[in-house]
Amino acid sequence: MKALPLFLTHACHSVLYSWYHGAISRTDAEALLRLCKEASYLVRNSETCKNDFSLSLKSSQGFMHMKLSRTKDSKYVLGQNSCLFDSVPEIIHFYSSRKLPIKGAEHMSLLYPVAIRTL
Repeated sequence: MKALPLFLTHACHSVLYSWYHGAISRTDAEALLRLCKEASYLVRNSETCKNDFSLSLKSSQGFMHMKLSRTKDSKYVLGQNSCLFDSVPEIIHFYSSRKLPIKGAEHMSLLYPVAIRTL
């Protein structure tokens, strides 16, 4: 059985995060976001760092991909300027009602989760 990301193992088993798409590429994330409105987002596994994630976001300028990194203290940070969070879902919840601390996205919040589609 494939191991779940740490933030999913700590969650209540009845809670699934529809915005988490797992191991999809940046290109696939952009394809999913292409038909969505501005401020749509999804979370995926990082292609470059095994234990990190990427937040992919549609902005008025195109697509943005921001790193969600796990610190040595087992906290999570969005980019380099956010405060520390206990989990990825906490980051998503926090920035759904606050502006992102990312250059080029300072005017945006995470408004529209792009749900994973199952066949």
